[in-house]
Amino acid sequence: MTEELPIPQPEGDLTPAALADIAEQLRPQTLNFLAWSALWSTLTEDDLRAAAWEALDLPGDFDAVHINYWNTFQVGIPQPPIPAMIHALMNIDGAGAREDFMRAADHLGLSWGHARLSPDQLGPACEIFAMAVEQEEPVIIAHLSKTYFLPWLDLAQDQLNASANPELAQMLALFREHLQEAIRLMPVAG
Repeated sequence: MTEELPIPQPEGDLTPAALADIAEQLRPQTLNFLAWSALWSTLTEDDLRAAAWEALDLPGDFDAVHINYWNTFQVGIPQPPIPAMIHALMNIDGAGAREDFMRAADHLGLSWGHARLSPDQLGPACEIFAMAVEQEEPVIIAHLSKTYFLPWLDLAQDQLNASANPELAQMLALFREHLQEAIRLMPVAG
């Protein structure tokens, strides 16, 4: 996805300094969900996923848990044990979920500019959510949280064997904490 509003677009190459300037202008909750987007997306390179893990201050080293992470959330036959595809874990209509996320993306001025995943895969879903946070869209935040993210998390936490996967359990707990923080900090719709 490429974002048309409100992220400033620097001229020239994206140097570390230019990226730092952009990051300083964004809400911390936006940055959190952009990091979650990088972590959850199947299209993210391993080094960027590890950087997202570190930026979120998750426990341990991503390299030590990446196989367990991948096998738990991203791959499996016929699907992973806890799919990062929201509709698959929730056992709901995928077309309806995708439509909800696409409507939110359209309202936020987001467009697809690169390789695509289904918008209800947690990577793009978190990117859409990040832009809703940045643009202070309480209706979108409340709807996506209550309809998709929190129910997905309830199921994921119920299905994950936390004692066998403490790092992944902590990851899901932090994801919930960040969602609840974003909901709490949003202005009331009116």
